[in-house]
Amino acid sequence: MGDRSIMGVAVVLAGQVQVELSLKMLKAGKHVIQEKPASGSTTEAEAALSIYNSFPKQFPYKPIWALAENYRFEPAFVESNKLMSDIGDMMNIQVIVEGSMNSSNPYFNSSWRRNFVGGFVLDMGVHFIAGLRMLVGSEVATVSSISRHVDTALPPPDNICSLFQLENGCAGVFVFAVNSRSPKILWRVDGTKGTVQIERGIDSGKHGYQVLFSHENGQCQKTFYPFCGVNEELKAFVHDILQASKDVDHKAEPRSSYVEGVRDVAVLEAMLESSTKQGALVQVKKL
Repeated sequence: MGDRSIMGVAVVLAGQVQVELSLKMLKAGKHVIQEKPASGSTTEAEAALSIYNSFPKQFPYKPIWALAENYRFEPAFVESNKLMSDIGDMMNIQVIVEGSMNSSNPYFNSSWRRNFVGGFVLDMGVHFIAGLRMLVGSEVATVSSISRHVDTALPPPDNICSLFQLENGCAGVFVFAVNSRSPKILWRVDGTKGTVQIERGIDSGKHGYQVLFSHENGQCQKTFYPFCGVNEELKAFVHDILQASKDVDHKAEPRSSYVEGVRDVAVLEAMLESSTKQGALVQVKKL
């Protein structure tokens, strides 16, 4: 940690220990890009952010705390967000996730994910919530959810169905099965003048997202975006490190902010809490 030639580090460890190590690196003056999920709970994250924000000003810059693999850098979501103004007023939202977490998946036997509160729903779910928030540009305000443990080969819960409402008033559904016989992942927003849909898929041998934009004139525009978000967020992190060394007032790329990752956790945490209360309405914690 004392090697001054090392400006930034990547923290890619079990979810239970990442925050603690990230804080140690940040306190030593290292810029950090941490693997998702941002934390195991919002309580853990709030305590960590309090420590981070109270660090003494012993360096000429404030160490950057970024989050990796959060979907906000995927071109499909960046470009689809730009289309939202063309679909008129949002009427409803669907996020459908039928995962493929079975014994052939390299993460299936991951012990830390199995011992994580919320299991695969939280670990995998932060991706899909990040995509939702990036797409619609409005925060999730309330949720009402039911979760179940159907597949005993997976840690509980492995299924969750949630009705959510955004701060702008629009409602939507989040349906997530950790393992399904027919894997499918999509985000769809219906508006008064059109529809935007993002669906995971393959085109010409490349994995990525198919974006469908249906306009009120009946035309449907299709665009395929290969996966490249991880590369883009790493470029942004390196850029921010170099800029911070030149400009102490440099503001890091907001999409990779650790706080954004915590907000993803907050939505899922509220969904899981609601499911323990038989679907009672739960407010998403604001951070």
